[in-house]
Amino acid sequence: MRWLLLICLSLSSLAYEAPQIWAVDGASLAFSRTQIEAQLGPARGDRPLKRSFAGETWEYTYANGLKVDFRDRDRGRHAMALVGRRFTSRGRLMCQAGVRREQFIELMGEAPLAQDEDQVVYYDQARLAYLTVYFIEGKAAEFVLSRFRVDQ
Repeated sequence: MRWLLLICLSLSSLAYEAPQIWAVDGASLAFSRTQIEAQLGPARGDRPLKRSFAGETWEYTYANGLKVDFRDRDRGRHAMALVGRRFTSRGRLMCQAGVRREQFIELMGEAPLAQDEDQVVYYDQARLAYLTVYFIEGKAAEFVLSRFRVDQ
């Protein structure tokens, strides 16, 4: 009976955290702070963003310009939000800052979850991740990958 319970729990955890296929500037939401620093080098700056009864949120900036928000300063904590200028899917560069809005929607291959004149939002149901792209004068300025919807 114990083995059956362990198998069910492990299968449900696999279903909950599907492998991340979206990445921004070389990092995904599945990466911990340690993994991001192993790939991109140490952060060149950090700053507290928000403090609440549940803890504090910190933003780290890396040499390639990537900004990452973490729940606290724990190096094993996974990223909450990534803000960058290059968007990849399955390890392949999809587009980068400067891509036209129409091109981006065409590259994604489906209609966005939400959009207005300066942003487009996609949601990956299997990975529980939102991708928000901000546009200035019809061209992408930055890509935000997060566990929560930032456009609301």
